Amino acid sequence: MSKRRATTLNRRARFHHQHRKQRGTLPCLETGGTQVYAYWKRGEGQVVSVHLDTGEVPADLISPDETIPLRITVNGHDVFQAD
Repeated sequence: MSKRRATTLNRRARFHHQHRKQRGTLPCLETGGTQVYAYWKRGEGQVVSVHLDTGEVPADLISPDETIPLRITVNGHDVFQAD
């Protein structure tokens, strides 16, 4: 992916907060058509969930096996990486 493409996707990012009146909604960052939920769950701690099934992820970002490259860091240290 080019630096320009990544910058464009990042600039279009949107944050969706948890709605008080709509039970079941969770905080979500939407970027490049993906939705990344990050929330606290009793008994589990911090939960991060990535969803590609929005129907809005550009085809050039998804591999033939319907995945995307993903790297997760905690305090700057890689804890997960998949190509």
